Amino acid sequence: PTRSTSGLGSRQRPDFPHARPCHHPAARLVGATMLAHLTHSSGGGGARRCIVTLSRQWAKAAVPVTQAKSKYRVAIVGGGSAGVSVAGQLLRKLPSIAHSEIAVIEPRDTHLYQPYWTMVGGLGLDVKDSGRPMDMVMPTGVQWIKDRCETFDPENSRITLAGGEEIQYDVLVVAAGLVQHFEKVLGLKETLGKNGVASIYSYEFSPNVWANIQSMKGGKAIFTNPSTAVNCGGAPQKICYLAECAWRSAGVRSNVDVGFYTATPGIFGCPSYRVELEKIMTERGIHAHVKMELVEVDGEAKIATFRAEGGEMVSKPFDFLHATPPMGAPEFVKRSPLANTMGFVDVDKHTCQHVKYPNVFSLGDCSALPTSKTYSAIASEAPAVVHNVMAMLDGKPEKATAIYDGYTACPILLGQSKLMLAEFNGYSMDATPTFWPVNQGKGWWPFYLMKRFVFEQVYWHFMPLGRWFGKYTIFEPPLQHKRVEKTEPVEAAPRMQQAALKSDVEVKPGQGSSNEASAAAAISPEILGITTPDLPGDVSLAGVLSETAVAELAPRYRGWLYLNEPEHPSFARKVIEASGCRVEVVHVPAPASGAVPTAETAEAVLRAFAELPRPLMVQCTAGNRSGAALLLWLAKQQGRNTESAGQLAQDLNLAFFTECSTCGPVRDWVMSQLEPANEDAPLPAAQKEVGYVIRQLFDPQGSSTFTYLVGCSASNEALLIDPVLGMQERDLALVDELGFTLKYVVNTHCHADHITSGSAIKKLRPEVKTIISEASGARADTKVADGERIQIGKYALECRATPGHTDGCMTFVLEGPGQPRAAFTGDALLIRGCGRTDFQAGSSDLLHDSVHQRIFTLPGETKVYPGHDYKGRNLSTVEEERQFNPRLTKGKAEFAKIMDGLNLPRPKMMDTAVPANMVCGDQE
Repeated sequence: PTRSTSGLGSRQRPDFPHARPCHHPAARLVGATMLAHLTHSSGGGGARRCIVTLSRQWAKAAVPVTQAKSKYRVAIVGGGSAGVSVAGQLLRKLPSIAHSEIAVIEPRDTHLYQPYWTMVGGLGLDVKDSGRPMDMVMPTGVQWIKDRCETFDPENSRITLAGGEEIQYDVLVVAAGLVQHFEKVLGLKETLGKNGVASIYSYEFSPNVWANIQSMKGGKAIFTNPSTAVNCGGAPQKICYLAECAWRSAGVRSNVDVGFYTATPGIFGCPSYRVELEKIMTERGIHAHVKMELVEVDGEAKIATFRAEGGEMVSKPFDFLHATPPMGAPEFVKRSPLANTMGFVDVDKHTCQHVKYPNVFSLGDCSALPTSKTYSAIASEAPAVVHNVMAMLDGKPEKATAIYDGYTACPILLGQSKLMLAEFNGYSMDATPTFWPVNQGKGWWPFYLMKRFVFEQVYWHFMPLGRWFGKYTIFEPPLQHKRVEKTEPVEAAPRMQQAALKSDVEVKPGQGSSNEASAAAAISPEILGITTPDLPGDVSLAGVLSETAVAELAPRYRGWLYLNEPEHPSFARKVIEASGCRVEVVHVPAPASGAVPTAETAEAVLRAFAELPRPLMVQCTAGNRSGAALLLWLAKQQGRNTESAGQLAQDLNLAFFTECSTCGPVRDWVMSQLEPANEDAPLPAAQKEVGYVIRQLFDPQGSSTFTYLVGCSASNEALLIDPVLGMQERDLALVDELGFTLKYVVNTHCHADHITSGSAIKKLRPEVKTIISEASGARADTKVADGERIQIGKYALECRATPGHTDGCMTFVLEGPGQPRAAFTGDALLIRGCGRTDFQAGSSDLLHDSVHQRIFTLPGETKVYPGHDYKGRNLSTVEEERQFNPRLTKGKAEFAKIMDGLNLPRPKMMDTAVPANMVCGDQE
């Protein structure tokens, strides 16, 4: 079975029956037990034992506690399938006297079996049969705290509830699930359930899927899958197959054009099953489109807009749209110290133990485990988590070594009462079928019967009792344990956000003796100081490594840059090259040597970064010069000045910049290769590149405003964005030096801190046209609306309405040959900040939506050119702001609190600037 969530809040709670009326409970239990014996493959010394179990549905209801205790041995956050599984298994292992020391924090009244919604939408089943009251699922004996977790304080082993209570714990298990974000696709939330738009990822709207399938007699049907993690990655195409089969059965299939649009590189992660699924799509005439992310839905016009690879926007008409929303960890997890930069609980992928806080564990969908988000994965993760939690409770943390091996499964409904049972390892993506010699890559009717009638009953009856273990059925699986190689101490770089290369592929041991190989296979990257900063995500940093460790790690990489002398004794060049890695050596002198890296050294580093394939390992002695080389490459590649580069180094926690007390010469070397901060920077060079030109100019008069010159080299046409009165002579001089003809003056909004030079420029050059948004209400030659384009030669600015700072704010996205990937965000999005929302019809809710829906949906590498910066920085990227912006990484409610609490003084020029800018800066 695939994953379930805890479900709806009390205000939406439907009247769920305790048992399905079409089956007697005894029949369901017998069926589940038969399945358990049929599929039993337990190890444990070959011993097999029969477990007599009673149904959770036959036991008494759980009762929430009226007053929570101040401390529990184990606190479990989340009462979904992961939290309930761990709680149930702990109850079986701990003496009954200790059961009241287990707390489950879960605010909801209803537990929903979400995999059922696929059959609601694709087979017409009753959605009410997908749930049970939470009190009939919560394991009896635990302390059910019916409240919501608000914050985590792992340093003090404490959590705070929404009601204000603080609870301490010995061990914390975070099992908070995923959250569906329909609002992150522009227009989707508003049109869901009407205009032919529906989703099986909603209790409320999954019945609409079946209604649309039944009523459709012809037209275009689109099924989507986002780039984010989702509950059961196969579900978006399961509903596609079921719909196609229904139309075929109804005799209308030839009238329906079916398209499957996924933002991922392929339609399924495991290659063995992907090949078979691609054949099925081809045979059934389903058109598959990869790397296509749904970003906007116009329900009334029935247009779905996708962002294709390279940033191109593609609009597709539809008659029926099944939308799978983007998903992510809950906000209280994302903003906590437990989360990695992607918002998931940062745990070791084997032991499920937090990489920083050893008494914290996480499993299921909110964890950073790089495997599929399915209940079958949870059923395999839970035994390892329970063993490791027990070891911590027993005061033996060194015994918390049980591992989850990556097993997961996805039962893919194909229609015609057939199902493909895709079992695979979520880490290696190797198929791991249980029912040999059956070909599980093909649809089989017994698998369909298991999905349709058995899995659900197993879930309700066995899972809450802690008696269901996935492929091992009701028999506890034999646990594997993690081993750590004991080597001589090495000088290692500090751990950062990610402790290992972001690869789902588990590597094989390198060459050497069998003992060395088996030890190397268990190497923990963080112990060796190996770090992989989240940007760019495919470059790892390391210090000295033993030859055994190198043999184990090298197969993960395609390139290896070594920064010590080539004769350094730790350089295992032959071992690296034997793995197929391309190796380059650039000697960057260590700070202790007294030698200083030169500009030629920087050129050699940049050349190596440009030429070496990815994934790339950069190695030195302690990882510090590796971090410096990475920052140098990122900064030069993106055109950062010294302050922007320093900001990035801090956000990525590059140790040479943030922690190393002896790395001054290396820091100085990197910064000497970059342009100085805004105030100290010279005017941009008067040199015109082929293609497009972007020049950033800074107002030193007090407003810290950026003005941008954007031009097309082919047509020699250019425009200015947000020019400042008093600086027009400088700006026009640069236009002339570059040989451009100025066509437009464009303002992102009606400014309150400076006066635009639009009118002053028109007096000097009457042919220039001024542009501002229609929503601003300001005067201009041309007023633009959302979606329009401002053309200059082969390039154009796409106008994206981003209100919130003011009601007329626009973000301009550069489009054209060469994929410019640049967004001029005005005051909507600043570097690690945003514009205020307390005047000019500002709204924090509106600004939060604007940035998340209109800017954060751009490709991550898109450069962000802001309207201002007050710390000398010049640019950022969309991905950086998604991860590191201290305001806009928060949920809407917390963002509103932050903005309300700024208490900023009124802009000094507001009474002068706003009236003047309403008439395009006209001073007469």
